[in-house]
Order: sequence, then C-alpha cells, then structure tokens
Amino acid sequence: MRRRRLLVAALVLASVAGVLAWRDQSQLIGLGGRWYLERIAARDAAAGEIVRRRAVLARVHAMLLMPPPSSGTVEELYDLATLLAYPVATGAISLGWASYLYTGHARDLARDRPDGTPRRTEEELRAELAGSVDFFALRKRPDVAGIRLRDLAGRPGNSYTVEEIERAARAGRRLDLR
Repeated sequence: MRRRRLLVAALVLASVAGVLAWRDQSQLIGLGGRWYLERIAARDAAAGEIVRRRAVLARVHAMLLMPPPSSGTVEELYDLATLLAYPVATGAISLGWASYLYTGHARDLARDRPDGTPRRTEEELRAELAGSVDFFALRKRPDVAGIRLRDLAGRPGNSYTVEEIERAARAGRRLDLR
C-alpha cells in the first residue's frame, strides 16, 4: 500500500513537472541555447582558438545574408549572439528585431573597429542591448509564445516551401495564407 502511494505521488509530481516544462518550454530552450553557446565559447577559450565560434557565426551570417565575420570581430559578435539567445527564445525580442540589432552591431563594428579592438566586455554589450530594447520599446507580444519544441523539430506552423507555392501556382490553386 505504501509503495502504491509513493508511485502515485511520483506520477503526480512528474505530471506537474511535465506540464510546467511544456508551458515554459521557450524559457527552457533559451536557457539551454545560452548554456550551449557558453560551452562552445569555453571550449574555444580553453584551446586558445575561435574555430567553433567562427563556425557558429558563419551559419548565423549566412542566414542573415552577410559575409562571415573577420577574425578580430568573432569574439564580440559571438558574445552578442549569446546575449540575444535567451530573449529571442522567449519571444521578448523577435527574430526580426534580433537580426536588426545584430546586423547593426556587426555593421558598426566593421566600420568603427574592423580589427575588433578594443573589444567590448559582456557588460558593455549587455548595456548596449538594454539601451536598444529601451530605445526601440521592444516588448514581448502576448500573442507570441517564443521558440517552441515544434520550431526546433522543423515542423513549421503556417508556411509553405517554394515547391508547394510553385505547384499551387501551376495548378491554379490558392493557398490558405491565414
């Protein structure tokens, strides 16, 4: 009897934890993303190189249609990307605004300090980000849940591939754009 009560209590606790994790999954994804990016930076720093951080930024820059960053700017841009990870995952900063803030910083960095020196500290980057959030009045939209597990699984909610759009156009079929 005692074993059965413990099993029921453990099942109830696991269910409550699962519901809370599901409800707050964007916060967990943000924390996990930031932790992962910090581990990459720590491995690079321990090895005295920037190879892994450069690879991550090369992917980010490719998505933003930008050339890869110069060697001197990798560390600062990587720190900024790490600072943006959590607010983007939670929806506090949208992907569009994050790309604007990141590309603006990268552009200014390339113009003013092409070799990346003097490098801004994490606190300076955090203050710059907070200033931009205040200046542009960026707030979390209540209708945006942030990054969810389905987003990471590659199952988009309401989007079409180029092939689907072209196929519908050839067939004369209208796509639902809600």
